[in-house]
Amino acid sequence: MATPALSTAAPGSLAAVGSAAKALVLAHPIGWSVAGGALLGAGAYWGIGRLLRRKAQAPDAPDAAAPAAA
Repeated sequence: MATPALSTAAPGSLAAVGSAAKALVLAHPIGWSVAGGALLGAGAYWGIGRLLRRKAQAPDAPDAAAPAAA
């Protein structure tokens, strides 16, 4: 059992989970950086694709909701 001087977080508390997450990140920094880079790249790919798709769908012709002159 840990003494109160060594343990500042109650077991199962959010602080203990945060401490465990910090330990995991410190133990496996390369894996976390690769995972973060993959998420960043996927987000950029999705965002740029959405932006380009929106530009490609911009109507050059008059609005279709306007009444047609016959």
